[in-house]
Amino acid sequence: MIQTLTIIRFLFPFILIVAFFCLYKKEYRFMKSFMWRMRMYRSGRMFFMSILSLLLIFINWCCCMTEPNIAMAFSSLLTILLIFRRIMESTLHLLHDRKRLWFFTILVAMICYACPFTNSLFHLLFTLCVAAVFYPSERVIRLCENTEYIKKTDEQLSQIAHEYY
Repeated sequence: MIQTLTIIRFLFPFILIVAFFCLYKKEYRFMKSFMWRMRMYRSGRMFFMSILSLLLIFINWCCCMTEPNIAMAFSSLLTILLIFRRIMESTLHLLHDRKRLWFFTILVAMICYACPFTNSLFHLLFTLCVAAVFYPSERVIRLCENTEYIKKTDEQLSQIAHEYY
């Protein structure tokens, strides 16, 4: 079981990278409906945050089973804080809206990946950065309130896709 969890920990960032490059800025029907739901429905954003929380809990559990240490405890504490929806939502908004903070977080994640015994912090920070890219910004969510100037759904989708990234 330990070997399986180690393999999961090793493959997890690569799966996220592949998903990121396969879905980011693509004109797939799935991505259009995903952006629409994330913009229009709070329940869609809550579902996204729930899935993200479960993913973080799972990866922290894998890290705890294979390599328990202080960094893993700190990562678990941060994950527990991120379970609260307001904290998760504000974190994702901060990372999405402020590009310098996003790049700094990615840089810290890469440093954590290079340092021994801080792999669990890398998983947490890297997952948050990838999730923040797909989370709508404040500007996109505000478009939901001001939709009177766009009448057609196709125009709304193109406006969302333009403002989303």
